[in-house]
Amino acid sequence: MPWTPSPRGKTGLALVIANFDGIHELKALPSYEGIDTFCYTDAATVAACPPQVAATWTRLVVPNYPRDDFSPRLRAAISNIRSTHLDETRDARWLIWADSTLQFHDLRFLHEKAAALARLPERKRVLFVPHPDRRTIWEEYRFIQDLIDQGHEYLTLRYADEKMTEQMDYFRSRSWDLQPMLWCGTFWMMERSELMCRAWYAWWDQNVGFGVMDQLSLPIILAAHGIDPQALPVHLWKNDLFSWVQHARSI
Repeated sequence: MPWTPSPRGKTGLALVIANFDGIHELKALPSYEGIDTFCYTDAATVAACPPQVAATWTRLVVPNYPRDDFSPRLRAAISNIRSTHLDETRDARWLIWADSTLQFHDLRFLHEKAAALARLPERKRVLFVPHPDRRTIWEEYRFIQDLIDQGHEYLTLRYADEKMTEQMDYFRSRSWDLQPMLWCGTFWMMERSELMCRAWYAWWDQNVGFGVMDQLSLPIILAAHGIDPQALPVHLWKNDLFSWVQHARSI
C-alpha cells in the first residue's frame, strides 16, 4: 500500500538490509537520526552479533517464513523487493535497500536524497547506483552467461540454475528494449507510492518466475511503468558514503 502520514511524523525513512546464513557478519551503523533501520536475518546471526553492533540498529528482525527451503538469496529478496509490504516499514514514506556487502560511513545523505527526490515528479522519485562495470542488461546477461559457459566456478554456483536465457527471450518476445541502463541492485531508495508499489510487485513476479537475478528485470520493469530513475553519482567500489565488502563466504 502507498505511504500515508502517521503519528510518527513525515520523515518516514526506513533502511532495510538482509543477511541470512552468515553471509556476512552484521555491520555497525554510523550515528544517525530520523531513520528507522531494520536488519532481516536469522536467529544464529543475531546470537553471534556483538551487543554494541546490534545497538546501532533500530531492530534486528528474524522473519517467520513458513517455508524452510528458501535459499538465503530468496529470503533476502523478500526483504528487498517486498520491502513495500514488510510490517516494520509500513509507516515509512521512503524505503532504502542496502545489500549486506555495504558498510555505511555516513547516513545523513539519505535525508538529503529524500528531500531532493520529493521535489521531482512522482515517476522520478527513485534512486539507484549505476552499474560500475557494464552499461546495459544485455551486456550483463552476456557477461554472466559467457563465464558460466566457460565453467567459472562462482558464477556457475550462483546463477547457473537461474532462468536468465528464458527471461531474456521473454523480454524479446514482447519487443521490450534489451539495452536499457543497468543499475546495481546493491542500493536503492524510493518513495512508497502506488506507482512504485505496482512496479515492485511486477519486479517480484519476475524474480519468482525466472530467478533472483534481479538486475536483469529491474530496468525493464521501470520502463514498463513509465518510471524515470535518478542516479546516485557514486562508484560502487569506491566512494565516501559506503564501502563494499566481499561476502564472508559463498552463497
